[in-house]
Amino acid sequence: MKKLSILGVLLMVVVMLSSCNFPGQSAEPTADIIGTQVSLMLTEGATEEAKSPTETLAPTTEETEAEEPTPTVTVTPTATQAASDPAQLLGSPAWTQDFSGSTSAWDFDYPQATFQTANGYLNMTTKANANWHSWYVSSPKLKNAYVETTIQMSSCSGLDRFGLAVRASSDGQQFYFMGITCDGQWGFFRMAPEVNIIEIKGYQSATQLSNGTNNPHRVGIMINGSSFTFYIDGEEVGTASDSTLSGEGYTGFLIAFANNPGFTVKADELKYWNLP
Repeated sequence: MKKLSILGVLLMVVVMLSSCNFPGQSAEPTADIIGTQVSLMLTEGATEEAKSPTETLAPTTEETEAEEPTPTVTVTPTATQAASDPAQLLGSPAWTQDFSGSTSAWDFDYPQATFQTANGYLNMTTKANANWHSWYVSSPKLKNAYVETTIQMSSCSGLDRFGLAVRASSDGQQFYFMGITCDGQWGFFRMAPEVNIIEIKGYQSATQLSNGTNNPHRVGIMINGSSFTFYIDGEEVGTASDSTLSGEGYTGFLIAFANNPGFTVKADELKYWNLP
């Protein structure tokens, strides 16, 4: 792990309880929502430049030798996917946020970013400054679980990025996040006190993203103690270990742009599964 350079200063947005009314939301939100609203933060940071992703496609033995389709060849990919896909192995999720309403407690508008529920998505749009990370964490508050969301990133390029955040502290100053870049890479990082981004797993290519981030992709993290396993479209892409944030914490999203101000990430559902 190493610290990534930080190019700015922390800007903390404290939302007082008296201002916690959102359209369509009751005047007295839950304690978890209040806690996450006061932990909403914006910070300027930078990530080191990563290499462009590469793709290697090799035919399987079945694809090479089979002269015509057979039931065995058809069934094998499905069985392989089911064996590695937590969303299939763990059954029905314990909790789902589908962003189906016209408003939600996730909505906010700020000079650096906008989060807005509309058309069945949580739409996260970057605004003013390059490499400013904008994030919002909320319930569920989890320790060990599989967390997954489905995202689309449009009108972006290079290191314009999204993050799935887990185990966030109640003050929002610390959390883990799995980053996804527009050029088809993924990495794993820890946001530390004083706005230091600690690299746990640097950005690296993912063939699952080779068809472009404008298409929907499922992004998931299996959290079990100090062990983390990462999934894209139900396939494992890597693992990592870190014991710094060992307790339960909030879950949420992060965005930042490197090249395209105004690019939007659409999140279609946020889910978690309890581990057996």
